[in-house]
Amino acid sequence: MKRITTIMLIVTALAVLAGLGFRPLAELKATNDNVLTFDVACDCRTGATLDGEVRGAPFIIQGKIFPAGTLPSGTATNDPTQPVHGVASIGDWLCRGQVAGTFPPAIAPAYSSTPFAWNTQYFILNNGRALTAEGYDIPTGGLLSVTGGIGGFSGASGFIEGTIFGTNATGCPNFRAKFHLRPGSERD
Repeated sequence: MKRITTIMLIVTALAVLAGLGFRPLAELKATNDNVLTFDVACDCRTGATLDGEVRGAPFIIQGKIFPAGTLPSGTATNDPTQPVHGVASIGDWLCRGQVAGTFPPAIAPAYSSTPFAWNTQYFILNNGRALTAEGYDIPTGGLLSVTGGIGGFSGASGFIEGTIFGTNATGCPNFRAKFHLRPGSERD
């Protein structure tokens, strides 16, 4: 039970950071304002951690990427591996990282800006393109930097805004990730 609770805490914190947004698969390119958005259904069935109570404990979890606006909000029953209202997944989301730690209560306030977890996230699209992001979670939120990509996203840079808008049948978040890509950083 402790492990499930730890995974849920990690997943919730990571989902705040992550996400992908909307465009039909043929249009998976940043718009003129260099924003690319997707919905992500995080799948708690894939979560694993060695020991979330120990500083430096590794974790991994994954889910499915959908066009923005596909996933339901609130407490939903969608299975991350299944189409939603006839719309199939357009890729896989993976997140791996380390727990930065839980500090003893006596010193925790002194380290309030220390990340809760460090993580690397992969947004792998079915059309062979992918984006990679690196970031961390802090008690008030998180930050992810786009560190590169594959295919048409080669050389991409920028940052991700993530918003949790519900949960799915596995108990993990459905979230939206909005990529703000630096102009000219990706190629066609």
